Amino acid sequence: MIREHVYLHNVTEIEEHPTTGELQLYRFPKHVRHALGDRGRIVSEEASGCEIRFVTEAPAIRIMLCIPETNGDVFIFKGGLFHSQHRLNAGVRHTLHLEAPNRIQTIDREHLMQSGFAPEVWRIFFGRTTCLISYLHTFGYPVRPPQPNEMPTQKWLAYGSSITHGMYNQPMTYIQQAGRRLSMDVYNCGLSGSCLCEKEVADFLADRQDWQLATLELGVNMRDRFTVEQFHDATDYLLKRLIAQHPDKPIFVITIYPNFATYNDSETTKKDAAFNEILRAHVRKFNHPNLHLIEGDDILDDFSGLSVDLVHPGEYGHMRMASQLAEQIKKILNGYNVQK
Repeated sequence: MIREHVYLHNVTEIEEHPTTGELQLYRFPKHVRHALGDRGRIVSEEASGCEIRFVTEAPAIRIMLCIPETNGDVFIFKGGLFHSQHRLNAGVRHTLHLEAPNRIQTIDREHLMQSGFAPEVWRIFFGRTTCLISYLHTFGYPVRPPQPNEMPTQKWLAYGSSITHGMYNQPMTYIQQAGRRLSMDVYNCGLSGSCLCEKEVADFLADRQDWQLATLELGVNMRDRFTVEQFHDATDYLLKRLIAQHPDKPIFVITIYPNFATYNDSETTKKDAAFNEILRAHVRKFNHPNLHLIEGDDILDDFSGLSVDLVHPGEYGHMRMASQLAEQIKKILNGYNVQK
């Protein structure tokens, strides 16, 4: 989305905040957010993986931001290069003064473009918080959105649970790290605790035309709320819609990542196994050349990569998962016209 000479990445809707009038960034449009359950309505407002991207020759810039509800971090990049990290206190307008690094000008652009991003592109990256934008000040220098050749051309739509959405791992979630390895731009459509494959979400994902590859990490949020039959029907609808709307695009279904239920004997263990088998059966049934199955335990292949809650990966887990997932996708994509 282009707004006032900047590109808003991973943003499908913006609204004026009801009390401040500042612009709030949303990953999901209102009609989808308000169709979710109570938790989904909250986490769908988080600007996780949203970015403000722009190019200017200004040697210094100032940007005013506000995180309304909770303290959180904002991460700054120049192209693919980390610039700085800033802690924002809830409800306080913060003005970040950012200076363009000088050494970038001394390096061959070929090396600086390895991430797929041009080093001229300022990237203001948000984690697990809502975000309001007040203004961008470039001291009279022109500002423009990045050109397509200044960003990765391939877009990856990632739908899933908090594992995909990210916890404290921003901006180094496994999808962000795998995207970097694949030179792809990631749309983070994770919904922490709320990946329930609602019809409205399925329709929203299927109706989007801005992605070239999709991953679907399904099941872990649904096992305590859905019967086997309900899970079958919800995931069947999601896959039907995506395949119908995007028959030529690779779609990857990922079974439940290993967790506390994987190696014990409980009802949750049985539900995980049943849900995983449904996903495998869907892929067999559709028998579509662009629909692929990836086993979760091939991606999180080191159980000690989890944090102590035995559900969410820690930092090493995300790193390992990124490496494994990127390699799996590369292998499967042989023959596709997708940038590797």
